[in-house]
Amino acid sequence: METFINHYQTVQDLVAIEAKIASLTARKKELHAQLKSWGKNFDVAGHGCTVQVRTHTRKNVDVAALKAKVSRQFLQAHTTEKEITTVSLKSYAASTTLALKGAA
Repeated sequence: METFINHYQTVQDLVAIEAKIASLTARKKELHAQLKSWGKNFDVAGHGCTVQVRTHTRKNVDVAALKAKVSRQFLQAHTTEKEITTVSLKSYAASTTLALKGAA
C-alpha cells in the first residue's frame, strides 16, 4: 500500500463530496417518508417532472434459508468471482484531521 502525500486536495474533495451525499441522502429519505405517508398510489406534479408513489408486492428470496437447503457443491457451481477495486472513506479523530491540514 502506497501513501501519496501530494494528493491531499483530492482526498479533501472526496471528503467534502461524501459529506454532501450523506446530507442529501438523509433529506431524500425524509421526503420519501413524507410522500409515502400521504397514501399508496398517486402522482404529484412538479416542475418538469412527476413523482409517482406506488405500492406493489415484491417477492424476495431468503438467501440464508436457501443456503441452508442447497448443497455446498451447488453453491460453488453457481458462484462467480470477479476482481473489483473500491474506494472507501475512513473518518479520523478531529486531532488527526487538524494535524493533516497543517501538513498540506
